[in-house]
Amino acid sequence: MASLRWLLDRPEFGLRLVAGTTTDEPLTWAHAIDAVDPTPWLTGGELVLTTGLRLPRSAREQRAYVDRLAGAGIAGLGFGVGVRFEEIPPAIVDACTAAGLPLLEVPLPTAFIAITQAVARRLADQQVEELQRVLSYQRDITRAAVRGGLRGATNLLARELGVEVVVLDEYGVVMAASSRRQGLLEQVNQEYRRLVSSARPGTVAIDVDEGALEMQMIQGRSGVCGWLAVLQRAAPSPTERLLLNQAAGLITLQLDWPAELIAAYHALGGTLLSLLLDTGADAPGLERHLHHFGFEPRDGVVLALASSDRRRARIEDVTATYLELTKRPHVVARVDAGVAVLLLRRDAESLVEGLVAELRGAGLPGVVWGVSGELDQFAIASGLGPAVLAADAARREGRAVTWYDELALGPVLADDTVRSLVWSMAAPAMEALEREGELIASLEAFLHHNGSWEAASRALGVHRHTLKARMARVEEVSGLRLDLAENRALLLLAVMSRSYRR
Repeated sequence: MASLRWLLDRPEFGLRLVAGTTTDEPLTWAHAIDAVDPTPWLTGGELVLTTGLRLPRSAREQRAYVDRLAGAGIAGLGFGVGVRFEEIPPAIVDACTAAGLPLLEVPLPTAFIAITQAVARRLADQQVEELQRVLSYQRDITRAAVRGGLRGATNLLARELGVEVVVLDEYGVVMAASSRRQGLLEQVNQEYRRLVSSARPGTVAIDVDEGALEMQMIQGRSGVCGWLAVLQRAAPSPTERLLLNQAAGLITLQLDWPAELIAAYHALGGTLLSLLLDTGADAPGLERHLHHFGFEPRDGVVLALASSDRRRARIEDVTATYLELTKRPHVVARVDAGVAVLLLRRDAESLVEGLVAELRGAGLPGVVWGVSGELDQFAIASGLGPAVLAADAARREGRAVTWYDELALGPVLADDTVRSLVWSMAAPAMEALEREGELIASLEAFLHHNGSWEAASRALGVHRHTLKARMARVEEVSGLRLDLAENRALLLLAVMSRSYRR
């Protein structure tokens, strides 16, 4: 690298350091000029060469000359002796020492043009070396990505730049990392959560104890498809910035899937949710695959159910499209009761509100939502019954959304022992009623409308005399009189328990 130290190590120049200290900071140029104020022609980082030909003799003006150069941000001052001054004036030496500006003595036999040419050649060599480095890097990182995917590209980027790298998908899940250092991963996760709600294209730099953490949003064809986090302990050079941008482009290609692959990915998520909701599925540990859809093992989840008797394919499509744009973890599947959606508990309130508005805007205003209580990921199937009950309550009460936790009997029926006891007491009556299909639906409407013939018959779309005849048949088949509060309470609990058995 062309630097003052590099010049001092060149014996052919015979340079001597008189004041200040030299470093390996790169020179931008070596500029020979004898003007009293050369600062209009300086941009910073230069080695200024002068013989002092026009330098004032007063110490005050000589110090002012040095101060102007230091203020312009030059890398150093080379003073040629033997032309006007046999040695560097003491005021120049003192001013350079005070300003911390490196001062080099240039002997009479050394031509300034030789120094300028040497710096120019070295700068040109550096440009060639940097270009070769860039080309080699492009080849290597492409090969690493082809052979090792995101992990290969990430590790090569970390080695080449001497940094630590973490790649997240759009949900904040770690896809690849050059280091599994827990402190780094926690820091990246923390910054991701802070930035994701107000994400804007570009790079955000955060000062941390170890340097600077850069969080770069990865933009795909349909929106944000991931994040590139780079922990740098020193500011990157222009070439290193270029290498980083090239890596970001390659990582974008790795994360930005074709539309067909995205559709297959979400279909796979729907299949996974269907299996998790199938209480007869013998697949222990299936829930661990939720990690691929943005769910971490310790995350609390809820099951939201869009209840509707028709247009379920359209509801599923609108729901999946909206959730994909939010970039929050989710899986969507059609079930017998409607369209089921698994969400993080912390996201559920805002996302369900957004889904209600989205479905209305799509011409589906009649859809109601029921949301289960918080679930463990290994017990997702247990959330379907509560979600169905909450959706039924929402429909009865004319609400868009009902949360299972808001239902008075919800906590009671959430207990397996209570449900088993209720079902054991009501099983003979319920099994007999289930053999006559319309009786269960009529009984449920009658009970949920507090025994109101008018309200229940309107909900069922039948005449009240028809409903009265069916309730008489319920009493006959079940052997339980509906004018007794205890019997109505038992049948209500039994009807609500059926949602857990679907």
